[in-house]
Amino acid sequence: SNHPWQRAIEPLIADFEQESGVTVRVQTFAEQQMRDKVQLNLQSRSSAMDVFMALPSREGPQFAKANYYEPLDPYVSGAADYDAEDFPEAVRAGMVVDGTQIAAPINVEAVVLYYRKDLFQEYGLTPPTTLDELTSTAAAIKERSGGRVTPIALRGQSAALPFTFGPFLHSRGVAWTKEDGVTPNFDDPRAVEAIDQYATLAREYGPDGVVNNTFTQSSALMAAGNAAMMLESSNEVSSIADPKTSKVADNLGVVAFPAGAAGSRTTILSWGLAISSFSKKKDAAWKFVEWATSAQTQQKLTESGIAPPRTSVAGSEAYTASLGTDLLTEWNEVLTSAQTTGSTEVGPVGVAAPEMRKIIGDAVGLVILDRASPAEAATQIQDGLAPQLAKNEG
Repeated sequence: SNHPWQRAIEPLIADFEQESGVTVRVQTFAEQQMRDKVQLNLQSRSSAMDVFMALPSREGPQFAKANYYEPLDPYVSGAADYDAEDFPEAVRAGMVVDGTQIAAPINVEAVVLYYRKDLFQEYGLTPPTTLDELTSTAAAIKERSGGRVTPIALRGQSAALPFTFGPFLHSRGVAWTKEDGVTPNFDDPRAVEAIDQYATLAREYGPDGVVNNTFTQSSALMAAGNAAMMLESSNEVSSIADPKTSKVADNLGVVAFPAGAAGSRTTILSWGLAISSFSKKKDAAWKFVEWATSAQTQQKLTESGIAPPRTSVAGSEAYTASLGTDLLTEWNEVLTSAQTTGSTEVGPVGVAAPEMRKIIGDAVGLVILDRASPAEAATQIQDGLAPQLAKNEG
């Protein structure tokens, strides 16, 4: 996927080829195109693809049920110097489906709140620490800027929205499903509150056309100096703070996702590298995965702003010394804390994860557009998720 990790790893691959004798051919696509390409390869049982970027929290159960992943457990246990315990438990758990490791983690990211320090000082504001303060701060920015500045950039695009919407739900103490894992939780009044707040922020204080926006549009707005706050992935710090492309690089701050009644429960996400079960070069594929997720390589990737999922790298003196700016120091502290308090459920867990995320995104989008009430959207989600979750028992 065209992703910060991909852009950081590619210049290093020549070193791997020289060390290992393995030749690597890389194909890169926009995220949705990448998903389509990967799925086509797997559905056709093609051996043309050996290693692919995977988001286990999205397609993990679906792909595992179809036996698309080569299990990594034998490779990990047979690699004496790999040290799988170096990954935090939550990160490791995110790479496992039904007790089998199906990918190796390459990064860690969370939903965080970026803000413009210069504008907050000008408007006499402090960064919001609670969900209620988030809405009131957005309202104050709209009023004090005279509409000059978009108060908050956030996702509105259907399939992308659940990543940033989830913390509004979880920070109220609500999971996507009830304890049985197959009954949706959107009949809970707190779920209606979460929909209402997210949609209000997007409709009243977000940018024009917000229902079409994902991380690329939000980061472009923030880097151009057209937004006062941005609710987005920690991964986007390199996109908004690059002095070559950002007009506000010197005026950015970052804080944890604002707390609700259940505290600050952001979404924690890790991309991984998986090996196709149809590959004819699995040993060479594992050599690449092992190298790409090693402590040594991850240390090099930190120089490009990739948050390391390995504990030894995240806590190393070389890494913390390399952060260099107040923004990156704040960013690292927020991300480190999020790994112990966040939720790894980007959306409802199941074989129909992509469809379920779209159901949620579509319904919340209608509220953003003022075409449905939050209660109506919650009912639509409840009814739409039920048959999709039932597929988990099939």
